[in-house]
Amino acid sequence: MDRLQGMRVFVRVAESGGFAGAARALSMSPAAVTRAVAALEAVIGARLFIRTTRSVKLTEAGGRYLEDCRRILAEIAEAEATAAGSTATPTGVLTLTAPVQFGRLYVLPVVTDYLARYPAVAVRALFLDRIVNLIEEGIDVGVRIGHLADSGLTATRVGSVRRVVCAAPSYLERHGVPETPRDLRDHAVIGASNPGALPEWRFGPEGAHHGGRPCPARLQHGRCVAGGGPRWMGDRASAVLSGRVGGGGRAPAHPAHG
Repeated sequence: MDRLQGMRVFVRVAESGGFAGAARALSMSPAAVTRAVAALEAVIGARLFIRTTRSVKLTEAGGRYLEDCRRILAEIAEAEATAAGSTATPTGVLTLTAPVQFGRLYVLPVVTDYLARYPAVAVRALFLDRIVNLIEEGIDVGVRIGHLADSGLTATRVGSVRRVVCAAPSYLERHGVPETPRDLRDHAVIGASNPGALPEWRFGPEGAHHGGRPCPARLQHGRCVAGGGPRWMGDRASAVLSGRVGGGGRAPAHPAHG
């Protein structure tokens, strides 16, 4: 006999006050209900009901067993609902990382929409201009711009980013506009000092420019806008700064993975 089914039948008989009512509620025959209760009593070794021609009443043991059965069945239903919900509705904490500027401009709006759709999820966003070890730092999702090194991690290409050289109009008025990558050698290029940053600015067949004066990632934007020199940044990010920073030479697009 299915013990859980026997418990369900027993509870229904007790709540219905009779075998016929339980049979109708469970879409079973009265005989099947009677057999299920009798089998349960045989397993337990105690009578659960006092049966007469007019009524069915719980015994003392049946009354205690009824409360236990209700609790057990409720806990099973809750466990099943939780298990189903864990695959249907995301919950818990999602930790992700992305480059600072890309994260603020593109990842943050996606996170905001995701939280509105799944309010049971809490997001921990780390926008950093350094390479983060996803496993060691407990990161669930990382956005990487550029070609990926071989690893055992799974990556999905989600787009591409084309970088441009940008400078404030005030800087270009004082120092002129560089026409080729070679011209950047004569300019106060704002380089990156963060670990994992690209060591050079590549312009495809036109060549590359190395280095620049190192500047912490959190200060590069402000320094560029203030006229401190050309900076290497995403073309869409430079568009956001329209009127304050002008875009120049473009490089081949870099893939973006998540």
